[in-house]
Amino acid sequence: MKELIKTARVIDVFAKILFIFCIIAICMLIAANIFMTVMLSLPVDDLPDTLSIVFNLDDSDFVVFENGQLMVTKQQFAIYILSVSITEAIWIVILMIGIKLVRRIMIPMKEGRPFEDGISEIIKKFGHFVLAATVICAFIRFLLDAVVIAIGSESEPLPVGISVGGIFAALAIYLISYIFRYGEELQRQSDETL
Repeated sequence: MKELIKTARVIDVFAKILFIFCIIAICMLIAANIFMTVMLSLPVDDLPDTLSIVFNLDDSDFVVFENGQLMVTKQQFAIYILSVSITEAIWIVILMIGIKLVRRIMIPMKEGRPFEDGISEIIKKFGHFVLAATVICAFIRFLLDAVVIAIGSESEPLPVGISVGGIFAALAIYLISYIFRYGEELQRQSDETL
């Protein structure tokens, strides 16, 4: 039992740190958007000759500036920045929700009560979350690909598909929730006999 408590505490601390990093990532995303907006508002003639800005998503490059020359229109650039920022923000929020659910699961485990009433339902919700996040991320990737194609970028379309790993992870979490439900029933029976 001491190992469970210790592990749950370590996972909870790691989740807190990861949550703080998510908040920092959102702040950095806002700062990057402000910087790009300022860059977009500058006249192209005022930009240094050595400036090159290339966005890389997986194997796809979106070249904005190359050797001080604007390679796309300002409208294309604005649409691309907005769509990437929205998708990154959605991914960060999804991660933050997942972290919150994991921390809710760890609360009774930190106290040495892994089969507390209701924990199986929280684990089941986490399974729903993983499945929904898998589908949402695939849909977001599809929308981002559509934006890249719509703005006429010369970059290759991004590979779009639902992660099979995410689906299997959700199924495994559902199975674990049933195991915990059985543990809750055994714990209830044990408490009643005492």
